[in-house]
Amino acid sequence: MLTVSAVVVFIAAEIGLIWKGGLKFWHAAVCNIAALYLAATSMGPSLYGGLASATHAISQIRF
Repeated sequence: MLTVSAVVVFIAAEIGLIWKGGLKFWHAAVCNIAALYLAATSMGPSLYGGLASATHAISQIRF
C-alpha cells in the first residue's frame, strides 16, 4: 500500500496548474496562506476529518 501525504498531492497539483494551467503564482500563494490560516483555526480538525473521509471514499473505488 502506498501512502502519500495530502500536502505532496496538493503541491504537485498546484505546480501543474501554475506550469500548464495558467494559474498565477501569487494567486496560488494567497490560497496557500488562506489554507494555512484556516487550518490553524478551530475548524482545522473538521477539515482534516472531511479530507480523511473523502480520501477513504475515493480509495474504495475499484477501476
